[in-house]
Amino acid sequence: MGPGTFHHDGTLRIEGTVVLRDLNLDIRGPIVVAPDAHLELDRVRLRVSDPANTPNGTSGLTCLGRATIAIRNSSMEPVGAAHPMWSIEGHLDVDGFETLNSEFHLRHTTAKLNRLKIFELEVSHESHVTAEHLDLVFFSNHTADNENLAFSDIPAGNAFSRRLRLGSGAVADMKDARVQIFLIYVHGQSKVDLANMGRVQLALFTACHGTMVLPNGLLGTAHGPAVFPDSLASDCPFRISLRNVYVDSWDVYASGHADLRFAKSTIDELTATSQARIEVSKSSLYADWLALSGDARLSVTDSIVGSLRLAAQRPDLATSQVRMNGRSQAVFTRDRFDCGIFADDHAEARIVTPLAPPRYQREAGSGHIVNEPVSVPQRQ
Repeated sequence: MGPGTFHHDGTLRIEGTVVLRDLNLDIRGPIVVAPDAHLELDRVRLRVSDPANTPNGTSGLTCLGRATIAIRNSSMEPVGAAHPMWSIEGHLDVDGFETLNSEFHLRHTTAKLNRLKIFELEVSHESHVTAEHLDLVFFSNHTADNENLAFSDIPAGNAFSRRLRLGSGAVADMKDARVQIFLIYVHGQSKVDLANMGRVQLALFTACHGTMVLPNGLLGTAHGPAVFPDSLASDCPFRISLRNVYVDSWDVYASGHADLRFAKSTIDELTATSQARIEVSKSSLYADWLALSGDARLSVTDSIVGSLRLAAQRPDLATSQVRMNGRSQAVFTRDRFDCGIFADDHAEARIVTPLAPPRYQREAGSGHIVNEPVSVPQRQ
């Protein structure tokens, strides 16, 4: 197919062998790649937008099984609030792909990457990657449920070359790679030791109980590591040890019957599902992805919620939002909002005496947002 300019609305299904060459493609909707399919992009300029009233990331790519994707001298540009996320399985060969605010997530993938510029590259689940001339904001990896990992001396923004043995059986052989933030997703009982890291983000998958302080800044020294969580304040089984590590922020993904309290913390993404209970106070929630579902409960007090002010430095934060689904409930008390809030299904939010109200409030289904009036102090 090509050359020319083409538009596609709705799901684009890739089956068999599909070659796109020397064309402009405006796509509004997801790409679904069938097992054993072969997709080749050669000098293709993609413009990606999400359909109206859908979450950011809707117009991504998903492999339904092992497939082959080859990309040559192409580009991908999101439109509006789109944030293309490609979940890839099989074989990936890239030689020149420049993107904005986009992500590759590699699972069980063998990849050869050259001249890739992308917001996030995840290498996990027995993926093996050989890469040169990478330009990444986030380089990320998921651990398995019970393993010991150690990483050290990865700079922030400066070129480095290293063979990395990652979590969940993944390997990355990187040459001339530039990474702004190293992101590790910690699962189960895994233990992660980090030392002399330029800039990291730490993501916690948990169904445990307790109290945590998750600060940002330079944490730990060679003589005394900073260890999370405090074993006396929680029953969480994972352990993270930091020595001379600059922590940008944390992610929390709570599920099951998690019951957690956070104070004086800097949290980028926060999700709560099932019966999870979360309390946050005197903290900053970037709400890059702040999502509640199931019967989750969230209480946020004396905090900053949202980060639209930071979108110039991190374009992904332009979609900062509180999103509630299912029968979830949230109470926000004396908070300063820097994003909007959306309540769908049977979700309910209460906004009590905000220092700055949400940028917008939207309801769908039987979702409901209650604003309690600001109290006026009485004269004595």
